[in-house]
Amino acid sequence: MEQIFEFANNHSLMVAGCIGLFLLAIFNELKIKEASLCGLSTINAVKLINQNALLFDLRAPEQFSTKHLLNAKNIDPTAITKNFLGEKNNKDKPVLLVCESGGISKKTSLRLRSKGLENVFYIKGGQSEWEGAGLPTSSLSK
Repeated sequence: MEQIFEFANNHSLMVAGCIGLFLLAIFNELKIKEASLCGLSTINAVKLINQNALLFDLRAPEQFSTKHLLNAKNIDPTAITKNFLGEKNNKDKPVLLVCESGGISKKTSLRLRSKGLENVFYIKGGQSEWEGAGLPTSSLSK
């Protein structure tokens, strides 16, 4: 045991680096578990939509008008927190978020979950994954 303390004392930078890497690995695993908790495959997203989930598309209005999920509402990712949290009727309904590739909707769903909303989910892979699965989309007619 004395040799361990001597080694740690003589090589403090290496020991601190090992401890730092260990903590970083734990933090990374926790983030991965947290993200997979609210990320849904397209099949599970369809199931949630069939349960009357609120569906929000976080992409730019130009992208949304070209192609979007049926019954989705286009909303800015920064505005969803204000708009959604203000409506008491929405707090019990499941919420499904979608963006182009899943990154923005993932961050937004985690942000809403951190504010106490447990029924917030996102589609892994976003609109791209949805279209790749051959699922229906809609477009705004001009």
